[in-house]
Amino acid sequence: MIHSATGVQFDQHHFVLGMEWRLLPPAEKIIRHTIDQLRKEGMKWYAASTGQDIVGICDTIPNARQTMHSAALHLATQWSNGGLELFVFGVPQQRVAVVALNDRRPIPGYDFVGTMSDARALIDEFESIQRGQTIRRVGDLGLLADEEKLSAHTVFDEPRSSSRLRKIATQQWMPYALAAALLVCGLGGAYYVMAGQPTEQVLDSQPPPDPNWSYNQQVNQHLEKLDTQGQAQYTAWTRLLSQLPLTHQGWVLSQVECQTGNCSANWKRQFGSVDDFFTRSPLQTTNIQTLETEKDLLAQQLQTRFDTPPQVAGATYKNASDLPANQQGSRRIASWLQDLSLIGAEKVQLEKAQIWMAPADAAMLKSPVYKGTWSVELPLGLAADLEVPPFATVTSLKASTDKHYQLSGDYYVRAN
Repeated sequence: MIHSATGVQFDQHHFVLGMEWRLLPPAEKIIRHTIDQLRKEGMKWYAASTGQDIVGICDTIPNARQTMHSAALHLATQWSNGGLELFVFGVPQQRVAVVALNDRRPIPGYDFVGTMSDARALIDEFESIQRGQTIRRVGDLGLLADEEKLSAHTVFDEPRSSSRLRKIATQQWMPYALAAALLVCGLGGAYYVMAGQPTEQVLDSQPPPDPNWSYNQQVNQHLEKLDTQGQAQYTAWTRLLSQLPLTHQGWVLSQVECQTGNCSANWKRQFGSVDDFFTRSPLQTTNIQTLETEKDLLAQQLQTRFDTPPQVAGATYKNASDLPANQQGSRRIASWLQDLSLIGAEKVQLEKAQIWMAPADAAMLKSPVYKGTWSVELPLGLAADLEVPPFATVTSLKASTDKHYQLSGDYYVRAN
């Protein structure tokens, strides 16, 4: 499988984004066996954390340089404060870099550089998974809530040797070097051929690394947060909906949209002024901004933002084994949506679950977890009484003045 990373230059320094990160079992470090296995997989470069408990790899870096540094490790070693952190920066060629850290270690799947739309999707995914957690957010594009402002040129400077990429040398040179040494010793080329065969046999006999330990660790870490992303989050959203006035200071509520721990409400002018609204904003408002039109500034709308943190007592799911089996869970979520359609729900959709956070060697997983998506449009009158299945989450809610609201989310099941 091809895994290409991307080089980004800041002044004379070259950083690499888009590496694949793998957690290593406690008993395993970056030893010859690990390097040999990475070589077998076709990987050409690696970078490891100081504790050697996580390694970043790739097989291709276009326009690779002799000295390159992992952007994720650079952030982890020089700019991290510990805990959960999300870094988002604009980089050359109108691209966006997204890196997530946990306790000064790169989080697998969140070492990225690409388009704005792909970056936004990855940010939304991270915020959804980590909903309810304390996150430090750093960047220079204004894409993050409560963003700590730091420019990319300030951050990506003066890298240390601890973040440097190492080349995984091919073994093609070894037979030639060995032959030369043997010739010098007068042993001849025939002995070199014979001596080289056991080495190849030993390397070929080494088993591939088992991805299950790393995968299970990641899955269980995310599952512990599942309760904050389901009914608890939905209840926080609907509680806000019930408290918002339909009109305020001469402005009419036109739309409410909720995602990942917060909601935004749009307001259209009825007779009030902008100053009237800003002087006395709705209760619990954390931010107000204007939504300007292209031509007529008097036709602008206002948008208020509200925090909606979920309140949970404890974790229902701590391990993948706590989830319903794929067949049973899919049947339960389908029945739930079908029952909703009998009481006024429309535009009901349910996608088949796929392996969640699948690594490159997903076929080796013994007990994978599956994730699917669902969506539905419901009458607003049902909002307060709706109960979300415990193995499902909500990712977005959108309500307007037509007495309906759209709700979407995910569901998680284990292998049968």
